Order: sequence, then C-alpha cells, then structure tokens
Amino acid sequence: MIKRFAIVWAVTLLLGACSLFSTEEEYVEPNYNYIADHVRVIDKTSNYVVYEYMNIRVDEIAPVAALYCNDQGGKQASLYNIELRPNNRRRVIFACK
Repeated sequence: MIKRFAIVWAVTLLLGACSLFSTEEEYVEPNYNYIADHVRVIDKTSNYVVYEYMNIRVDEIAPVAALYCNDQGGKQASLYNIELRPNNRRRVIFACK
C-alpha cells in the first residue's frame, strides 16, 4: 500500500514539475472594440505614434502600436514615454524602430 502511494505521489510530482517548465504560452486576442472606446490617437508619423487613454492598461495598447509600426515598413514598436495628463488621462509614445 505504501509503495503504491509512493509511486502515485512520484508520478504526480513529475507531471506537476513538467507543467511548471512548459514554454508554451496561450495567445489572447486583444479586445479591439474596448481599446477603440478608451484610446485616442493624438499624433502619428512613420517614426512614432502617440495615444491618449484612460481606464485601460498600456500593455493592452501595445499590440495596436505594434500593428501600426509593422504597417510603417515592418518596424517594431518600442515604448518610449508615458505621461500623466491633468485630466487623469495618460499619453503614451511608441517609437517605431
């Protein structure tokens, strides 16, 4: 009985350890309708894009900036600056490199 318990425990422990080291991540599609309701484009060129937002996180805006920069010649978006505005909105600048 104790040997069976030990074997079951060891197998459970090994399976649990394998799941901890899994490198596979699940991709979650951004909710573009929510982003469109909470984000405004302030300025854009081929080298940068400026967004103003409220009630949303900057990491939810990053995929949109990545798409924009990719359309500007296959460039990648890099977070350049986040600024708090007087009306409790934030402005974020993504550089396209």
